[in-house]
Amino acid sequence: MLAPTGFHLPLDILEEIFLNVPPHQVVRGCRLVCHEWKEVADRDSFWRERCRREGYHLCHASKVPTNWKHFYFISKNRRNLLRNPRGEDEFNGWTLVENGGDHWKIEAPMVPHPNEGVQKNFVTSFGMCLKSQLIDLEEEGYNSSFMDEIQPHIRISDWYAPRWDCGSEYIITVELLNDKKAVVQEFAPEPVTFPQWNDQQWNQAFDIPLDILEEIFLNVPPHQVVRGCRLVCHEWKEVADRDSFWRERCRREGYHLCHASKVPTNWKHFYFACKNRRNLLKNPRGEDEFNGWTIVENGGHHWKIEAPMVPHLNEGVQKNFVTSFGMCLKSQLIDLEEEGYNSSFMDEIQPHIRISDWYAPRSDCGSEYRITVELLNNKKAVVQEFAPEPVTFPQWNDQQWNQMTHVFRDYGPGVRCIKFTHGGKDTQFWAGWYGIRVTDSCVEICPADDF
Repeated sequence: MLAPTGFHLPLDILEEIFLNVPPHQVVRGCRLVCHEWKEVADRDSFWRERCRREGYHLCHASKVPTNWKHFYFISKNRRNLLRNPRGEDEFNGWTLVENGGDHWKIEAPMVPHPNEGVQKNFVTSFGMCLKSQLIDLEEEGYNSSFMDEIQPHIRISDWYAPRWDCGSEYIITVELLNDKKAVVQEFAPEPVTFPQWNDQQWNQAFDIPLDILEEIFLNVPPHQVVRGCRLVCHEWKEVADRDSFWRERCRREGYHLCHASKVPTNWKHFYFACKNRRNLLKNPRGEDEFNGWTIVENGGHHWKIEAPMVPHLNEGVQKNFVTSFGMCLKSQLIDLEEEGYNSSFMDEIQPHIRISDWYAPRSDCGSEYRITVELLNNKKAVVQEFAPEPVTFPQWNDQQWNQMTHVFRDYGPGVRCIKFTHGGKDTQFWAGWYGIRVTDSCVEICPADDF
């Protein structure tokens, strides 16, 4: 069919032309010319492209509208749904819920508002004053299929200011209701109070969509989210407790699961277990004598603490434990529950358990090094054990530091404690402390995969 101008335009070119025509002219004019023009004006691809060019992006990438034209005009015609928000038409549009004291009143602002267009404000009295509006979304052009399908962000904003010479209180509640007027979601922060002799400046209360609030929280230190943000109001608590929030923090900070099949039921616990990964052994370098250790065997001239004969690779290591000519063994028992790793976490995630120990001989005397690490259940029975063969050094060795490492994986449910035992002796039965030296021992719970 020929276009009215006497020539035929490919529909894709016609769509590009329409993209440069004001949208209401496309609907009220171009669309009525002929079948081809109507086809282009009704194309989903046409309205989706208009949205893209004008910056109307979806709040949720997974919630794609079935009617892009509707989505476009809803975005284009975004407006304040409250009637008479500045009191320019007295109290029209508002329902007075409570009208205490000397009742509500309308006055000029005592302090200029940041928006110069605001020339009036509502004023409360000494008794509680509350007013409300009920917005019917269907009547405002947001039908049920659109609201359910797109779930657009609903932004709330309110300005409030005290008088400088009198204390006051501000209250706001915004409820999302279903067709039976039951509450679906609520924004009800704690009341804001002002003391007498304040600066009487304007303040803004606003409700941030939860997905945007989650993005903000992702840039706040985690302990502030838990100890501060979470306590502000119900909505902030909801975001701070979301599994999706803590899962995303894990992703951004590189805390990946050791086992893809073992997904935590509590991502916040998993996050902090990764964040607070630490050495569970007390006093691993002998800086506090033998505190934290149980002496299992104390042969020869017993255990002793000295400065390293050869500098350790870690410059922070300034002391080591030294064995004698009889067997010297010491141990620690780590209670995982007391360290913050409860039974459900250990059984569900089965995080890697990393063992590390440093040992060195003397150059002038042969020696032997031993280590045993046991994973125990709640009855102290062994679930899994790491017990390599003893390491022996001959006389006249290079007396350098060596590291023993091991990672427990896939050890199954039931692990509640870890018993770490190490030590050794010299092999020439020399009086004094010529045996193996140990220091900087470490036991770590590693929920995230970094091996």
